[in-house]
Amino acid sequence: MFSLAWSTIRARRGGFVAAFVALFCGAVVITASGVLLESGLRSGVAAERYAAAAVVVGGPQAHAVAEGPDTPFAERVTLPADVADRIAEVPGVEKAVPERSVRVTVPAAGGAVPVYAHGWTSAGLAPFTLTDGRQPQAPGEAVLDKGLAASAGLSTGDTTTLAIGSVPSDYRVVGLVSAPVLTRQSAVFVADEVAAALSERITAVGVLAAPGVDADDLAKRITATVTGVPLATYTGAEIGDVEFLDVGQARTFLTILSSSLVGTIAMVVLFVVSSTLGLSIQQRRRELAVLRAIAATPRQVHRMIGAEMLLVSVAGGLLGSLPGLAVAGLLRDAFAAAGVLPADFTLVYSPLPAVAALLLCVLGGLAAGYFTARRLAKANPVDALGEAAVEPAQLGTARRAFGVGFIAVGTVVGTVVPLLLPGIAGISGAAGSVLLLMIGTAMLGPHLMRVATATAAPVLNRGRISGYLAVANTRANARRLSGAVVPLALAVAMAAVQIFTVTTANAAASDQVEAGMTADFVLAGPSGLAPEVVEAVRAVPGVRDASPVVRSQVLVEYPMFDQVEVEQLAAQGIAPERVGSTMDLGVTAGSLDEVRGDSIALSTGASDSAGVGIGGTLHAFLGDGTKKDLKVVALYANGLGFGDVTASRELLAAHTATGFDDSVLVTTADGANPAEVGAGLGALAKEYPGLAVLDRSAFAAAQGDARGQQSSTNLIGNGFLLLYLVIAVVNTLVMATGARRREFAMLRLIGTNRRHVSRMMKLEAGIVVAAAVVIGTVVAVVPLIGISIATTGRVLPTVDPVVYGVLVLVTAVIGFSSIVLATRSALRGRPVDAVGAGA
Repeated sequence: MFSLAWSTIRARRGGFVAAFVALFCGAVVITASGVLLESGLRSGVAAERYAAAAVVVGGPQAHAVAEGPDTPFAERVTLPADVADRIAEVPGVEKAVPERSVRVTVPAAGGAVPVYAHGWTSAGLAPFTLTDGRQPQAPGEAVLDKGLAASAGLSTGDTTTLAIGSVPSDYRVVGLVSAPVLTRQSAVFVADEVAAALSERITAVGVLAAPGVDADDLAKRITATVTGVPLATYTGAEIGDVEFLDVGQARTFLTILSSSLVGTIAMVVLFVVSSTLGLSIQQRRRELAVLRAIAATPRQVHRMIGAEMLLVSVAGGLLGSLPGLAVAGLLRDAFAAAGVLPADFTLVYSPLPAVAALLLCVLGGLAAGYFTARRLAKANPVDALGEAAVEPAQLGTARRAFGVGFIAVGTVVGTVVPLLLPGIAGISGAAGSVLLLMIGTAMLGPHLMRVATATAAPVLNRGRISGYLAVANTRANARRLSGAVVPLALAVAMAAVQIFTVTTANAAASDQVEAGMTADFVLAGPSGLAPEVVEAVRAVPGVRDASPVVRSQVLVEYPMFDQVEVEQLAAQGIAPERVGSTMDLGVTAGSLDEVRGDSIALSTGASDSAGVGIGGTLHAFLGDGTKKDLKVVALYANGLGFGDVTASRELLAAHTATGFDDSVLVTTADGANPAEVGAGLGALAKEYPGLAVLDRSAFAAAQGDARGQQSSTNLIGNGFLLLYLVIAVVNTLVMATGARRREFAMLRLIGTNRRHVSRMMKLEAGIVVAAAVVIGTVVAVVPLIGISIATTGRVLPTVDPVVYGVLVLVTAVIGFSSIVLATRSALRGRPVDAVGAGA
């Protein structure tokens, strides 16, 4: 059977090349997304400041989730100061070194540089080596690493400024140090007592093991001995996770993104592969019918097609996995450029993604071959010959029923579910409805093509030859054309949903910031703003009020169906007595005056997701992992612009890394000159290093840039999938058109010329593109309405007409160029030769 299959492949290279391309590209995208997923689970970066430690003990930096990856906390989880002494008593520990990290800024050539200052004792964990001077011994003394000193133009004996919370203090550089590796950070060391005064809790404990003690065994011993304190132990490559929190957060990001991407990609790849292979087999109806007529059994036909699909699938899967590894690297670079992955984040490569891609391609190919050939394989040989000449006019009853069912379910999920289940559940349901609608559309594709043809017929029939032929062909070959239209419509729908989901959320957030930000100026600093800075701002002439704001994130737990969901929400800490003059959150229930202690205000979207209203309790973990039961005392509408959780600044600040405010919102007094107030605030920047002053429009633009980073992240991941769809669409259209060489030759032999045939195909391309745009748009409208309702409360999403016009233009270029170029190729040569070759 394999020899027969191989003979068929060699004789019909055109159709099988198209199938191979679909499988090859499918293997590329599956392998690439699989590499990202595996890297999210296993990758990391090498330790630098903790490189000499056998074990590093830190706080648990993520919330354990029963199903799925753990969710990281926004802030570093610290440890009580006495835990180092308890660790030092564990058998096998030679030395336990407490490490404190305090965020400071150092003036350098390019401006204030944010770095961390540490107690001198922790220098031995790298180890850092003094290359000049001595260690710090008293307040006002500091040791800098050589790279930082060079960038700041400092040497031993010089005086520099270290700003903590933007408040500067003079320090004398008493020494310079170097470490074996220091590429991701700079380091400043102060006396241990100074570090202890700046930070009561410790960042981590570096453990030096006694000779002959295994690091993993020692880590288990520490965990078992030091009880009553939540802690986590790290050894080997894991130490980089506790030293660099961005690495752990990047791994979680990759895991979550690639997990959802792998599932979607697998479904789309199977969808496209099935469509392409189905079209390839449909074009062989005559051959299969002849085989049935000369006594081939249905089983033999299935075995032959199965062998063909197995050969093509294995070849495509194996060859596609290799470039998939390179594509994963390109995606990593794109995410790093977008700022969501560290620039030095390395990928993990193993055979697992390639094996998974191969299995999915083989299973998809075999399934597509089986279901497509089933009708002809089971048909009576005489009926099979009849069907080979003319496509069946009607769809099967089961196919019609399933198609209508999928569309009905997709419509309900996309529009009704967001009304019944607002928040995350509604958004997820609306987004997931795209594939349901496309499956239903694919099943009803031939019928939809006949509708499209009937709609275009009155216009096209005015063309005496080409128009008439275009209508006749599209009406007679609706099944074949639907195989080309559906992938193109899927690309339109997915692109529209991805793009306009982002524009809808961004437009609503921008409107909320514009309407809700009543402050005239916003001040911010790279290491936070100490209370002294806030008081200095209030003292500026013309300032009516200055309201400090702390920004963080909280994790909330709430039941959804039969499991507990964990969601990360943006949070802000405010001074409720001052917030009224600087921001308007659009309070819909309760009062912000009651936001004190463990009482919070919640956005209406978060309230709907968590199912918690006024007087209810929100089970949450603050930025540093501290578990709190928070009482909801107010609800507000502007959650997209200002964050979903609003708490007192004292509550949030106590659980952030710095304990300082992130920004200060300033309003000018009545009658004050804003320009003079702005100049007065700008003068503070000379006194407080790193202090930045933004007006209202600049702040809104900065908020938009932050949202743009998240949007670009989503577009990179989904743009990768859309690129695959574009390749698949071009492949399908070229295959479908190229297979009509014999048909074109027959038309030319009975009196039409090349111009008539070319014009006919251009008109058919118009029908294909128009049908794809309309179907894709209708499919996209359903989930977009649901997403808009769940996200903003509005029925109509925000659609940029220019962007939509570009989307239609790209679709037209893809459709017309694929069909027209393939037609030119098929018209080459003499018609008699083409008819003979196809006989």
